[in-house]
Amino acid sequence: MSNDRNILNFIRTICANGESGRLEILAGAIQGELSFAGGKLVDARFGHLTGFRAVNAIAAMQDTPFSFDPAFTPIASGSITTSERVVLKQFFGIETAAVAVDRPVSEAAPLAPVPDEVEDITIIRSDVPSAAIPTPPLPPPHAARFSYWTAIALAVLVTAVMAAVAILMNRSQEPASSSVVASTESPSQSVPLQQPESPAAQPAPAPVKEGKKPLSAVRDLSGKWTVVNSIDTTAYGSFKNMKIGFDLSIDQTGSTFTGRGRKVSENGRSLPANSRTPIQVQGSINGDRIEATFIEEGSARKSSGKFVWRLDKSGRGLTGNFATTAARSRGKSAAIRL
Repeated sequence: MSNDRNILNFIRTICANGESGRLEILAGAIQGELSFAGGKLVDARFGHLTGFRAVNAIAAMQDTPFSFDPAFTPIASGSITTSERVVLKQFFGIETAAVAVDRPVSEAAPLAPVPDEVEDITIIRSDVPSAAIPTPPLPPPHAARFSYWTAIALAVLVTAVMAAVAILMNRSQEPASSSVVASTESPSQSVPLQQPESPAAQPAPAPVKEGKKPLSAVRDLSGKWTVVNSIDTTAYGSFKNMKIGFDLSIDQTGSTFTGRGRKVSENGRSLPANSRTPIQVQGSINGDRIEATFIEEGSARKSSGKFVWRLDKSGRGLTGNFATTAARSRGKSAAIRL
C-alpha cells in the first residue's frame, strides 16, 4: 500500500515500464480500479465513474492509499471509448489498449439466422424415411434428344413464317407508308416551336440555397457534454496547467447551436454549489469543425472566449483549443458526450 502524493506519476511509471496488472485506489468508502496490459490502460472505474471521468477524478487525488497487483490478469473488455482514448493521451499522456467496450445486453449483435435450405433438408430427412420418398423416373436419353431437336426445328419454322408474313405486309403497305411519311415530314419545321412546352410538363427541381448544407449532412451535437479546458498560458502563474471542467447541455438547430452549463470542477475536484458559475455557448458546425463563443458569469466579473473543436468520427468526442479573457488564458480543450 502506497501513499504517493501524485498517483498520476505512478500511473505513468506503469505505462513506461510496460507492466500489466491492477491498480487499486481506496478513497474513504469509494473504491477505484485501473487495469493495465503491457503498459496500456484497459479499464478505469472509480465509484460510479468510468473511463476518462474516472481517471480525471483519480489523478486529482493526493495522500490517497493505493496498491498495484501485477498478478492480476487483464480483462478482455473495458469501459474506455475511442473518444476517451484520444483525450487520455492528450491530457494525461496515458496510452490505452484498443479492446471491446462493455455494452448492455440490448445492444448485443443479433444471432445470425439459420438458412432456410438447412431447415428444409432437416425436416425431410428426420420425418420421412428414405424408402418412402418417391424417385421421379428419368426420361430415356433418346426421348430427351428427340424433344430437344424437335423444339429447335419448330423455333426455326416459326421464325421463317413470321419473317415471310412481315415481308408481305410491308410490300402491301408501301404506298400508304410513303404518304404517311410525307405527311409527317411536312410540318417538321413547326416542331421546334413545340419543344419549349415539353420541359413545362416536368416538375421543376427545388431551388438550392447557396451557403447552406442539407440538414442530413450536418453532424448532431444535441445532448449533454463534459468539457475540460487545460490552461497552457495565462497572465497568472497560479492558473498554469489547471484543468477546468464544465457540464454543458447543447441544443442544435440545423448547422447552429446554443448551449448552457456550469463550471463543476477544478483539477478533477468537484466545486461547491456556490462556486459553480454559469456559462453560455453559441456556435456553428461546418463538417467536423466546430467554432463557438462563450460567456462565463464569474463570481467577480464576466469573461468571454472562444472554442475551436474537431468532432471525431464517432460523434462522441471533441478536441481542440480555447481562449478566454479571464487572466488572458488559453490552451487545449476536449469534450466527451455523456
